[in-house]
Amino acid sequence: MTTEVADPEAIIVGIDGSSASRNALMWAIDEARAQKKSIRLVGAYTVPSVASATVDVSYVPVDDSAVRAAVSDSLREAASLVKEAGVEVEAIIEIGDAAGVLVEESKQGSLAVVGSRGRGGFAGRLLGTVSSALPAHSHCPTVVIPVGWSNDSKRTPEQTASRPIRNAGGDSFEDTIEADTVTGPDYTGQVVVGIDALGAESQALWQAAELANRRGSSLVLLGVITTTVVGPEWLPSTGDMKRYVDKGADKLAIAAQAVREKYPDLDVSWSLYDGQPAEALVRASDTASVLVIGSRGRGGFAGLLLGSTSQSVLPYSRCPTMVVRVKRES
Repeated sequence: MTTEVADPEAIIVGIDGSSASRNALMWAIDEARAQKKSIRLVGAYTVPSVASATVDVSYVPVDDSAVRAAVSDSLREAASLVKEAGVEVEAIIEIGDAAGVLVEESKQGSLAVVGSRGRGGFAGRLLGTVSSALPAHSHCPTVVIPVGWSNDSKRTPEQTASRPIRNAGGDSFEDTIEADTVTGPDYTGQVVVGIDALGAESQALWQAAELANRRGSSLVLLGVITTTVVGPEWLPSTGDMKRYVDKGADKLAIAAQAVREKYPDLDVSWSLYDGQPAEALVRASDTASVLVIGSRGRGGFAGLLLGSTSQSVLPYSRCPTMVVRVKRES
């Protein structure tokens, strides 16, 4: 049963008293100011159960007052920070599994924000069970704030095995790179969104466009294809390979044009890479202000995001990462 809340469009923040959840809160405060929305702080804890062969019950009542008091203190401290920032706030304490509580709360929220690690509760388990449950089942977009992230942290591009192929400027890099790795792209101050086969129909694209437009940031559409021939099953001709690359570039160009038509003042560009999607996304996060990915798709890397790609991107992303649930057509 969903708890009655003051604002069903609030930004939800999981609080557990850790530095990671504090970083998540500070990011959420900035976003709440920009969107003129309130914040709902949510703390969760579980009551230990005891199973014994000598008794007929699997639950033994315990005094949870100390645990609840600790959660209350964390929420009270967080609420003070939100109020000081001039943002409306409410706080909720729930007894239950962290993943289940957060997913339930997301039914009445516009955005959920959590830290990637903490002392238990949401953040402590996010890269365990919640890493799958949250992107798969959240009813609103979710932003994961990485460990140690801060708005003013200095980040530089790292080496990457993903190779640029085409970009919005008309550059072609297909025959210019011979090294095994190259320095990754610099997306400082920009919002980067991973684009899959959905192209302009991607919910992640439009969430990213709205975010970039609101922030006054540039938006980069990032596409990834794999041209490596791993066996005799696929031995494309030069013409086939060119058509394959052209199709990927066209998909990005069409999506970028659609965004420009809706947000004419937004600076939009795109880049097509050859490599492994998870690696390309993680390297984009080295410098991006926000990385946006879809949780499901019709193929490409988005189709894998509830499996290997999400498992690979979220633990290693160096910037706030927004996961947008993409509903599949039946």
